[in-house]
Amino acid sequence: MVYERFQKKLNEVMEIPPQTVGPFTPYYKMLTKRLKIMPIPILIVVSVICICFLFLIFGSGITFITSMLQRGF
Repeated sequence: MVYERFQKKLNEVMEIPPQTVGPFTPYYKMLTKRLKIMPIPILIVVSVICICFLFLIFGSGITFITSMLQRGF
């Protein structure tokens, strides 16, 4: 009796349903599939894009902002 309840509760806890994010689930699965296999190239590309975007916004002032943030930490 106790063992059967324990086994039932264990099965409830151990079985995790697939994760969904609403209408974005196909895109989420496509992104995570690539990130699980080779995350470094994707992270490098994303970081270069972010750096270029910040440079377009702040111009050469980005070096001042970076220096100021490094002093704070």
